[in-house]
Amino acid sequence: MTPPANGQYSPLKHPRRLLVLMLPIVLLIGIAMFIIFRIELNRRHTSMARQAHEAVAISTESIGRIIQDISHDLRYLSDDTGMLRVLDNPNEKNMSDLATDWVSFSLNKQMYDKIRWIDENGMERLRVNYSQSKPIRVPVSELQDKSKRYFFADVFKLNAGEIFVSPLDLNVEHDEIEVPYKPTIRLGVPVFDSQGRKRGILLINYLANDLLFAFEKSFRSYKRSGWLLNKDGYWLKSDKPDDEYAFMFGRMEVSMAKRYPEAWKKIASSESGSFVNQEGLWTFTTVIPLLESQKSSTGSPDILAASKAQLESRKYVWKAVFLMPIAEYNSGFLAFTLEIAGASLIIVFLFFIGVWRLVHAQLVEEGLRDHLEQLVQKRTEELTLANESLSEREVRLSTLIQTIPDLIWVKDQEGIYLACNSAVERLFGADRSKIIGSKGEAFLGAEQLAAFHADDMAAIASGKPLIVEEWLTFADDGHRALYEVLKVPMRKQTGELVGIVGIGRDITERKQAEERLKLAALVSDNTSQAIMVTDANGMIIAVNPGYERITGYTEAEVLGKNPSLLSSGRQDRAFYQAMWHSLNTSGHWQGEIWNKRKNGEIYPAWITINAIRSPDGAIERYVELCSDLTNKKKAEDMIFQQTNFDSLTGLPNRHMFLEKLEHEISTAQNLGLPLALMILDLDHFKDVNDTLGHDMGDKLLKDASERLKSCVRDTDTVSRLGGDEFTVILSAVEDIGRVERVTQNILHRLSEPFQLGNEQVHVSASVGVAMFPDDATTADDLLKNADQAMYAAKKEGRNRRNYFMPAMQETAQTKLRLMNDLRSALSDRQFMVVYQPIVDLESGEIHKAESLIRWNHPQRGLISPAQFITLAEEIEVIVDIGNWMFREAAQQAAKWRVKYHPDFQISVNMSPVQFRNAGISHKTWGHYLKTLGIPGQGVVIEITEGLLMDASDTITKQLLEFRDAGMEVALDDFGTGYSSLSYIKKFDIDYLKIDQSFVRNLAPDSSDLALCEAIIVMAHKLGIKVIAEGVETQLQRDLLAAAGCNYGQGRMFSMPLAAEDFEKLFPTAP
Repeated sequence: MTPPANGQYSPLKHPRRLLVLMLPIVLLIGIAMFIIFRIELNRRHTSMARQAHEAVAISTESIGRIIQDISHDLRYLSDDTGMLRVLDNPNEKNMSDLATDWVSFSLNKQMYDKIRWIDENGMERLRVNYSQSKPIRVPVSELQDKSKRYFFADVFKLNAGEIFVSPLDLNVEHDEIEVPYKPTIRLGVPVFDSQGRKRGILLINYLANDLLFAFEKSFRSYKRSGWLLNKDGYWLKSDKPDDEYAFMFGRMEVSMAKRYPEAWKKIASSESGSFVNQEGLWTFTTVIPLLESQKSSTGSPDILAASKAQLESRKYVWKAVFLMPIAEYNSGFLAFTLEIAGASLIIVFLFFIGVWRLVHAQLVEEGLRDHLEQLVQKRTEELTLANESLSEREVRLSTLIQTIPDLIWVKDQEGIYLACNSAVERLFGADRSKIIGSKGEAFLGAEQLAAFHADDMAAIASGKPLIVEEWLTFADDGHRALYEVLKVPMRKQTGELVGIVGIGRDITERKQAEERLKLAALVSDNTSQAIMVTDANGMIIAVNPGYERITGYTEAEVLGKNPSLLSSGRQDRAFYQAMWHSLNTSGHWQGEIWNKRKNGEIYPAWITINAIRSPDGAIERYVELCSDLTNKKKAEDMIFQQTNFDSLTGLPNRHMFLEKLEHEISTAQNLGLPLALMILDLDHFKDVNDTLGHDMGDKLLKDASERLKSCVRDTDTVSRLGGDEFTVILSAVEDIGRVERVTQNILHRLSEPFQLGNEQVHVSASVGVAMFPDDATTADDLLKNADQAMYAAKKEGRNRRNYFMPAMQETAQTKLRLMNDLRSALSDRQFMVVYQPIVDLESGEIHKAESLIRWNHPQRGLISPAQFITLAEEIEVIVDIGNWMFREAAQQAAKWRVKYHPDFQISVNMSPVQFRNAGISHKTWGHYLKTLGIPGQGVVIEITEGLLMDASDTITKQLLEFRDAGMEVALDDFGTGYSSLSYIKKFDIDYLKIDQSFVRNLAPDSSDLALCEAIIVMAHKLGIKVIAEGVETQLQRDLLAAAGCNYGQGRMFSMPLAAEDFEKLFPTAP
């Protein structure tokens, strides 16, 4: 009978069974995928809206800063003493002096197209134009009448302190738009002479290209720029240049109000906001230029009240708008939909395959079972017929002799085989006919044959049955087996002995089992594990010595009792139900459990239980093996603690923190909630270590860690990365405001005093905060961004917090690019030196100059030293730059000493890095001065107070080398750091330079004047001359001169100038 064909088991023939299993699965998968789809779509749209809002906010902030800077420059020009002299007496000398100041100012700023004074009659009296990359004074013949222009009337009617800001448009000259186009904003103020009479207006034309570039730069992360529009909806800045300033060319239809009427209606009627329509995601805000200009001068918009009435500043506004097209807003929507659909289909398909195979297996099993029943029935019928044809005697004989597995043979007294069964045939590997009639010498070795014969003779001699054990080797496969042989003498009815009957049974496995039992008993008695055997009802029937060592109970105390006497109570009912379920179904269970010793001590143990069944399947015994895990747990706990926790504070270390951060990010992602990561660094911690010692520093770290833990929830994580750096993970943040509250609490708690022994210490913290997923989606990026925010907080003054902003990443990248460019800037001749005069306050003559470096970057233009000096120090190119700077200054000093004044000096600033490099000697500088033919006094070395306090051998050596070479030393920015009079005297300081922070607010009877006077008196007592920095007004000069100050330096005398421009300050060559 052949089995059924495989096609009969196809699940397609049983569709209902397939449908019943698949339908619930498909429904559940569909619901889950729809929920995932909605969550992800909402997250993407929210992120896009937030990023667009940040870009618009940054753009308007950049506009506000620029307008504030322009307002500051306007007020600086209007308050200048030169302007006041012109207003009092507009003679040619005063006009020429003021024009010179304006030219210098315009050259320095390079962003004002025009600076002009228009008198009370509307006539231009003085104008400086920026033309062909340089400012020039416009001849009197070219000055124009501006009395009819709108800005003259608007500015002239303002009161003192009020400012005028014009609309942003293209510059118009002689009633025509100037080409090339110049986007221009005009800012003006009324000006008054010393008698308070209004003498006209001061007006500057700001070239708005930088403002528009800064606005456009805010949107660089997008493929299109934002829009800047005026109040009527006309484009001032657009991603389509043809749309800009259409209202000035009569193209009134080119406006957002016409092109996007629905969107403009919402934007024009609101200050700021965002919305979505058929065009896409709109994000906008309102900029009030006049309000921004007032912030610069007063810090408050209150003074704007009169200006608002006159100029209706609320009606003069700009709109910063960003449109993310609907296609971009929904970008990835189709792909994500397809991904969800594809994933759903794959999951459904995998489930379908599983259900298909399950149904197919069920059908096959049912078919084969039916087929087997048919085969069994048929075979039974065949055997029945065969057996009926056999005689009763043949069946008995075959069953008794031929099918019995034991060896059966009959020998005579001589050892000759008389009969044997098939088992003996298998043993000898020969047919029965060859065995009967022989002694077996053809099949057995002589030694084994002799041993068998001796046993036969012993049985015959005793006349009784004899049981012996004999090793036999099977001829068919060569395997050896141990047989227990029963040899019984065979007699006739008369009692005559005729031979012997032998019956052999294979006892190899039994012997091996006995050996195993002996070995098991040996192992049980000597193993360190506890072994317990119970009966089927769970009562203890045997234990080994290891049980007594681990539990404390003797065998006599536990026999007949339930193993529950070891229960610790830590496992609940469900635990034991699962255990018994496993034992009853699989006959095996293993796992970790907490037991209790006789003395009451609770300990961890690893338990393995096996059920022993009888041949009929019933459970007879349970055998339990128990290992004491106490020492292992202690070792694991110690290793875990050392690997994952800080030994000083007990907080998670960097390794545990990183694992925890990855876990919390995954959890936050699953919950759809943000996560906050804070990195904080203790301010001034090094000072504590240096002054009080590392023991007190360690105590401070421990106390700080306890304060940090008190500021957060138990579910949050506080870690120590190393040194004085800690991290805080705020997990699953449902209330964003909580991040700020926790941050402020941390700053407050860490600023409270620490009691370290007998000392009370004050420190603070700088905190950087980064949010998942807004700021980063991986642990590495989140950690990096929080670290950048922390360093920004430390840089801004410490004891504060900073949230990460994308601009920080851009700043870090800009810093890296500048550092790379610095390495080749010197060889590429990108540096230039400018000089600022130092004037004798008594005679007004220029005897000295300070050399200052400027970097003319090929792409970025002029870069301020404040932006690159610290970078040059960091990568140590400052040494080469300093050497170059010294040589440039020395060459210029040699030239001017010959051409203008034999004692002329040029000062050179030196970085502390140049001093601290032990491998550098500045003796070569003195040699270089000799090659130029000038004495050491021709150059002055300027150093800082902090360097002077560093009394290292390297720095001392360098300063002494300068003194030996005859070079003089000036102490720069005096008063801003820590100084010691003994150090000033020790190193023969020649000049003290009073920092401009003391000069800026000089006034009669002011505290700043008192400090300056004290510094001057102290310096003169020590034989040191004094230079005042930052002198900008005549009043400051007069007060300093009256106090005895030797020299002055600042914008009142001149801005820093190139060498050829500086020479114009000298009267004539001697």
